[in-house]
Amino acid sequence: MTEQSTSSNVNITDAVLNQSPVIKHAENVTINYTQPPSTSSSDEDDWDAVGTIMKEHNSRLEKEGDFQFQGVSAKTEIPPVYPMISEISFYEKDKAPVDEEYDPDDHKELYSNKIITQVQFEDLLKLESKFISIIGRAGSGKTVLSKKLTKAFSSSHRVCIHIKFMDMNNKQPLTLRKLFLDNMIPGQDEKVYKNAFNWLKKNDEKLILVLDGFDQAEYTLDENCPKINYDDCVPEKQLIHNLFIKHLFPNSLLVVTSRPHAVLYLPEPARPLVTYDLGDLSLEDTKKLFLAFADEDLWRKINANSSQMLSMCRNPLMLQMIISSNIHPSEDIGDASTPTRLFATVMENLKGCRNLRLAKSMDELILKLQVLAFDATNNHKVIVTDKQLKDAEIDPATVHDIIVQLHAPKRLVNCNLFEGSPTKFYFCHQTFQEHLTASYVVYGMPLEEFQDFVETSLFQEHWTVVRRFVCGLLFDLESKAVSGDLQMKKEILKKHLIQQLEIISEKFMESPLDDEALRDKLLELYACVGEGKDSSIATKAAEHFPTTIQLPQPMNSNLVPGFCFVMKHVTKQLDLLSLLRCYLDANSFHEIASVIKEMKPGQIGKMDIISNYLQPSNIDDVIGLLRVVRYWLGY
Repeated sequence: MTEQSTSSNVNITDAVLNQSPVIKHAENVTINYTQPPSTSSSDEDDWDAVGTIMKEHNSRLEKEGDFQFQGVSAKTEIPPVYPMISEISFYEKDKAPVDEEYDPDDHKELYSNKIITQVQFEDLLKLESKFISIIGRAGSGKTVLSKKLTKAFSSSHRVCIHIKFMDMNNKQPLTLRKLFLDNMIPGQDEKVYKNAFNWLKKNDEKLILVLDGFDQAEYTLDENCPKINYDDCVPEKQLIHNLFIKHLFPNSLLVVTSRPHAVLYLPEPARPLVTYDLGDLSLEDTKKLFLAFADEDLWRKINANSSQMLSMCRNPLMLQMIISSNIHPSEDIGDASTPTRLFATVMENLKGCRNLRLAKSMDELILKLQVLAFDATNNHKVIVTDKQLKDAEIDPATVHDIIVQLHAPKRLVNCNLFEGSPTKFYFCHQTFQEHLTASYVVYGMPLEEFQDFVETSLFQEHWTVVRRFVCGLLFDLESKAVSGDLQMKKEILKKHLIQQLEIISEKFMESPLDDEALRDKLLELYACVGEGKDSSIATKAAEHFPTTIQLPQPMNSNLVPGFCFVMKHVTKQLDLLSLLRCYLDANSFHEIASVIKEMKPGQIGKMDIISNYLQPSNIDDVIGLLRVVRYWLGY
């Protein structure tokens, strides 16, 4: 945070300023609305009404579930964990997509890559800004964080109201009071609503509005929206616009969560002053959460057999899927040691869930979802409209009933396959869309169309993640029983993958230390080889392995398994293999070192391992490299 933003004048409790358990364990807060000093009986009546409203409000939040984790009972103890939070320069981009586009690298390109600072949860409670947005992809924890903020912000003389846009989207004009009080907290006397709203208007500096999921609103805000009064009855979008421009409740703190695309196009007067982006969990919090669902034996097993799965666990939703897939693997798939196997297991287990409220079988629905996912990815979209669902013969009303049931040793968790509003939907994690897209390419696309798709499209950057899944599905999961069109598809893909490996390798070796784009393409192809686990393709890739290579700075841990799978088959002499400033964690470094230690003595001429996050456990790795490497760079 900047010096200005950390020296807050916001009226919050001493407990919050001192970072007491109110911050560290927000789920344990008890909120007592005690009587403030009053100047008249009217003030006293108004405050009593606020207390009545907030008692019902907080009770509703408690009933919705745990503040820590989606789908878990409120009584289940989960350690407090937080995603990485970055303050970002969100509106520096000159150009942006019309709607949130599909991007294999997720939403990072929607805003400037310049990160001002990493912040902590506590910093969000000391804000001077009157309007902030918290953005992140689906499954990043926006709703969970918004509920934690609601509880931590609340104090004896502050009122914090948490509302989901999904619960609003009113079709008829209404007043601001009806939107926030009457509709959200039904069943109260007219006098209670009137007095509570009166207090909020007079004391808006003590009001915090947390509006969750702006991307689920069924409208966009216009540049020229008229200013209104508190009691005007107008369309909901006008009420929200007047809140965003701080015309209504000007002294309140407004917190809005959203997927990036929805706030990207806000008209300038209605834009948040500060934007925070939610990333993955820290490695420490990842392990805390993992052990809340499973035991340390499973953590060690996954660490030993497939360390890339642990890096994927830094997303809470993926963590649940990985644990569940290892506890209840599919008989036809085996261990969930690659993303392809993981999602194939999840989809197989999904077919057997008993709480699916669908009239037709899940098998039939999954076939329709494959086509739907492919069309969306092909058209660069992650958002699916209700019309597109109907065109695919999928009832939009049942979409939210598609439940992924995740079993873990210590608890059972359910999550929705789809999120979104009544008119716009998206998969709870983008990788679902990518896996279903790949499944259509492998199982649903006609052979002639498949050949054309492989030749003209599959090896473009847009299909990077889908390509990995296609390789995994054709080369790995179907390796024991491939016949007919699938066998022909496998041969077509194998031929073109080997061609790409040869072409990119030869181009890269002409200037190995200068052409980072070609190197990255080569590593992505290695990721496809690793996903498919086909040794014959790995052998061909190894024949063209560059004799000089500097790995990315930093290196994505998801690229490590594929790189290692190819490296196992390298028999040629290498002049230079540099891991300089790759910032590999101990697990990824161990995975690479384990492969290199099996190579011939002196097979690598020069090597550099400076600026990686090594641990004492890596000492044996480094010692083992000494036999293979002739000369060390760095010091």
